Amino acid sequence: MGALTGRQRISAAFKKTFTDQDPEMDRVPAYLFTGQCNAQLVGATIRDMLLNPQTFAKAQVAAYERYKPDILLMMWDLLMDVEAMGNTLRFPENSLCISTEVALRDKGKLSSLEVPDPAKNGRLPGYLEALAETKKVVADSIVSAVIAGPWTIAIGLRDAEKLLKDTFKDPDYVHELMQFCTQAAIKFGEAVTQLGVGLGYSEAPASCSLVSPKIYRNFIFPYHKQMVDHFKKQKMGIGLHICGYADPILEDMVKTGVTNISIDAPSDLSKAVEATRGKAVLIGNINTGLFYTGSKDKMKQSIKNCLAAAPKDSGYILASGCEVPGIAPPERIDWFGELVDELGRYNS
Repeated sequence: MGALTGRQRISAAFKKTFTDQDPEMDRVPAYLFTGQCNAQLVGATIRDMLLNPQTFAKAQVAAYERYKPDILLMMWDLLMDVEAMGNTLRFPENSLCISTEVALRDKGKLSSLEVPDPAKNGRLPGYLEALAETKKVVADSIVSAVIAGPWTIAIGLRDAEKLLKDTFKDPDYVHELMQFCTQAAIKFGEAVTQLGVGLGYSEAPASCSLVSPKIYRNFIFPYHKQMVDHFKKQKMGIGLHICGYADPILEDMVKTGVTNISIDAPSDLSKAVEATRGKAVLIGNINTGLFYTGSKDKMKQSIKNCLAAAPKDSGYILASGCEVPGIAPPERIDWFGELVDELGRYNS
């Protein structure tokens, strides 16, 4: 068969997962989480890319043209929401932005916060602008947004250590905060879906590398499900990415009802295959360190391991487990596409 487009491969993966259809595919669907590393493709600093929507869109299009991903993830940063709510950010020249002052250092200020308007507040309008501009250029692959989920927003507003203590000392406050953050995540997500692009929520700090399964089930899961239910009423599916180690909550992630689940390298892909089969498209989980310090042979073995754990009929999508480091050389990122072509062919 001839080569498929990225859009066709992703469509086939979803059909394999959610229907009785078994569409032919030329190779495994594949893409990378690339954002800040794309700045170097257009001669920009990461700071410029994060502050200039036009530079961001230009960098993402450059990444699409060079790496040919089946999904082009629009990875900006996950502090857009909290910045729009009052956090003060610092933008280093060549690394991701960080909060220097959080809006809820005094948790009593929650009542004074307002859900941001994606069309007006902070850098949210700029992100939407970049999504729209990129979608005009990228036709053969899926363009998908990546924005902060409610737990990520809550930690950004409050600080991780303080919020974790709040789960023990003031659980009612945490639920109040999570409800607020869920409304913010939904409102931003609605603005994204109006552009006709995919929608995924990133919840890096929901990992069991940071929180216990009990905290996830009590304070995070209900709000993930609330988001899913909201978009399901509009006949829209959403994705969920959790970094780090997620094995103890894989079943919970599936029960949220998300249409696709992205897992990081520390999670067991074989367990995830069993948990998601027929229920959610599984995405992952190449170690992102390989794009900076690993050898091509090590990346090759990692891809082989993933393909062995996730059989062709599973609807699996091969991807990095998290965002490729900002300092990753483009030549190393090229390896991924070369190895996918070598190892991921179904009809060779």
